[in-house]
Amino acid sequence: MALYKRSKLTWKELRLAPRDGLGYEKIARNALKVSIPAKVTEDVDMIAFRCIGQAPMVGFKLGRIFHILWIDKNFTLYNHG
Repeated sequence: MALYKRSKLTWKELRLAPRDGLGYEKIARNALKVSIPAKVTEDVDMIAFRCIGQAPMVGFKLGRIFHILWIDKNFTLYNHG
């Protein structure tokens, strides 16, 4: 349901939404404990949305599309502070 709700919002609305709601947060590339695929260039921001409970799905935005790389249901992908 959360993915459906997000699909109806603009990227501006998602950026302004709370990160623990429908919004997202940027994740520093060096904070990730896994290798980023080589096809994901350095100029691309890594972002995380909450999806399954509070577990983040992490990926990147290219144009209008969010590409999911990981779903971190064990909270081990990066330090969640």
